[in-house]
Amino acid sequence: MAHLLFPIEQGFCDVDADVKRSLERAVQALLEKRNAEGFWEGRLASSPLAAGVCICALADEPGLHVQVSKAFSYLAKTQNADGGWGDTEISKSNLAATLLVASADALCHGLSDEQRRGAKAYIDALGGAQEGLRRIYGKDMTFQVPLRMAGAAAGLLPWNKVDALPFELALVPRGLMGAFRLPVVSYALPALVCVGLARHAKAPTWFLPWRWLRASVAEKALTFTHCLQPASGGFLEATPITAFCLLGLKAAGRGEHPIAQSARRFILESQRPDGSWPVEVNLSIWNTTRAIDALAASGWMTVALNEKERNRTRDWLLAQQTTTGHVYSDAKPGGWGWNHFSGSVPDADDTSGAILALRHLGVAENHPSLVAGKRWLLALQNPNGGWPTFCRGWEKLPFDRSAPDLTAHALRALSSPNVNDSDSGLDANELPALATSRTRGMAYLTKIQKKDGSFAPLWFGCEQAKDELNYTYGSTHVIFATGREHPTGAAALEWLKRIQNADGSFGGTAGSRGSAEETGLALRALLAGGEKPDAAGCVSAAKWLVEHQRADGSWDPAPIGFYFAVLWYYEELYPLCYALGGLGRVQTHV
Repeated sequence: MAHLLFPIEQGFCDVDADVKRSLERAVQALLEKRNAEGFWEGRLASSPLAAGVCICALADEPGLHVQVSKAFSYLAKTQNADGGWGDTEISKSNLAATLLVASADALCHGLSDEQRRGAKAYIDALGGAQEGLRRIYGKDMTFQVPLRMAGAAAGLLPWNKVDALPFELALVPRGLMGAFRLPVVSYALPALVCVGLARHAKAPTWFLPWRWLRASVAEKALTFTHCLQPASGGFLEATPITAFCLLGLKAAGRGEHPIAQSARRFILESQRPDGSWPVEVNLSIWNTTRAIDALAASGWMTVALNEKERNRTRDWLLAQQTTTGHVYSDAKPGGWGWNHFSGSVPDADDTSGAILALRHLGVAENHPSLVAGKRWLLALQNPNGGWPTFCRGWEKLPFDRSAPDLTAHALRALSSPNVNDSDSGLDANELPALATSRTRGMAYLTKIQKKDGSFAPLWFGCEQAKDELNYTYGSTHVIFATGREHPTGAAALEWLKRIQNADGSFGGTAGSRGSAEETGLALRALLAGGEKPDAAGCVSAAKWLVEHQRADGSWDPAPIGFYFAVLWYYEELYPLCYALGGLGRVQTHV
């Protein structure tokens, strides 16, 4: 692509020269990552945790020595000084990742003696596989039971210490599952079945009537799980969930079941040349909507992309909307998932992001796709006024509950600027529900706001925070939805101004190290909340971003994302999109 210039007629010449140069390089870097089909695939971090569970799943498989050996070579390079492994190569050590690597080693003997001793010492210091996991995850069995299953498969703990997940409840109609208060989140249903079958085979209950009942529904549960498996073989297109399912099926004596065969193929095809695996294939829809959002916020949309290029992205994004009910979550047509593969599931955040991006790309408010997306969001809203990720009514576990970041995003999608509700494309009899939905959403935000004015999001975190919550991410998204006119937005803005680091950066909360992701979001939120570009906080945040930009126009990523329970990842497009959105707002305010 040709070198970009800042057009004087748009006022860019009045911006500080350093910011101008930084913006130009950032836009150039973002456009270079856009593929020929008009969307952004991005690149997720490689994951030692994913490598550990994939090795466990592939252990004793004939003809896979090269793949397993390469995976251990990757793990040898990513062990931390404390003997543990993190979820990414730049993450701090944690018990889950280290236990999975230790389990992989117990099955395949791929670590050196020194690495093995370091891992054991780290696990022991945290209380071991049983008590350590329960202390970390509490009552949420989504991740800790598959972790214990891996440990049991490797002989690190007895099978009767693996909780007997009620796989038979997977046959309950999806609309009733919230009422059953399952110990796993909605998106982990395949693991519920496969891990439950493993425990049933290895350490069945002593109560014979219940054992017979479970045995009688095992095939039906597998049939249900097979229906959830996409053509790629990867549940949710995620390697950890898929590998746990394969490991569970092998432990249950069903290693050649069609589910296992497809899962095995997915895992092998997902391995990277260096022997590692990411937690997910990619986040193409999410990344594309983040890129469009950044270009729109910075005023660069029509400069960076010509009409033909914008239309190509628009058409691709429109084509990703679900047009049938989704087998995984029973979701109705009209939503968007996080990528363009068959394993993606429609969710609130991606649907909101797609609606906003399509608006930026010139799609009319009454376009059938936008109308269907808005109806989809309205139907998902929880009784408490907030929005969950996948399923309405599953409020008992962390990753299925309502969340302020999801709610703020949905409110933006349901509130088109400068367009009356009568022109929204919704039927006249739906307009009262639209107004009520927004009112309930704002009431939910008001109720859930922390006393200091901040908000804790659902799918993003801060490794350095004591509670690992990313209040900057949550608070900035509420500010985007409310501005400073609403009391919740005004209080969030004041909190944000208080937690800025002395060097101008922002971390996930007060006192945490700054990142490009959080500094870019905070800078954009400050300006969206009414701060002037020459305000001290805005100037120092912009200066920090300029000084930390890479030579290629991007920024170093930070592990701020959560995936499948508390599994950290980073995405190389996040800092580029969020920093561009922040710096671009400086320019648009000139």
